[in-house]
Amino acid sequence: MPTAQRKSKRGAILRCFTELVAERGYDEVSVRDVAEALDISKGTVLHHFGSKEAILEQINNDYMRRRLAEAREYLAELDDPIDELQAFICQLMLSQQDDRAATVAFSREILRSAEEPAMAEVRRLRKEFSALLIDILQRGAASGAFATAEPRLTAVQIFGMTNWAWTWFVPGGRLDATEIAAQFSRTVIGGLAPGATREGAAAERLAAAVGDAMRAHKAEGEE
Repeated sequence: MPTAQRKSKRGAILRCFTELVAERGYDEVSVRDVAEALDISKGTVLHHFGSKEAILEQINNDYMRRRLAEAREYLAELDDPIDELQAFICQLMLSQQDDRAATVAFSREILRSAEEPAMAEVRRLRKEFSALLIDILQRGAASGAFATAEPRLTAVQIFGMTNWAWTWFVPGGRLDATEIAAQFSRTVIGGLAPGATREGAAAERLAAAVGDAMRAHKAEGEE
């Protein structure tokens, strides 16, 4: 029983910290803020994580591990680079909607995670995730599905297009994440392989595969 209680507090701390960072930014959130929000002592928070920096490292680490696990799951079911790329873009946008707080918290502090020594594992995971996209683009070009292009630069273009969507995307707004992802796919894939984006039922199939993968890898403590 005590073990389950400790795990519950740890998950609650992670969720609370994630939501506060998403709302205010890391520099505006203190360990005391988390403790007061959860009606626990500051010492309890530090018992689980040791420092505010350690909580940020944990949520960023967990975030990237979820994205990697999701991508590996749905990509294993696909064998067409065009499908894979459209699904990848869909995942990046669905994370803005269905894993909103963690995505905003991660994106707000992306420069910090790129520089802090404590974030070395997060950087490794980001590099691994980026490599999945680069591989899709390389295989698509090699097979003739995509026009020849510099895959790393194209990957930067795609990540730049989606990763900052938190600054303007409003869940529940006029367009949902899958509709925006479909428009992005038409723009990107239309340039690499004109007319090849999946529409209608085919687009829904890719979005459903990504959604299933995301639900299978929810953040700790959500269930």
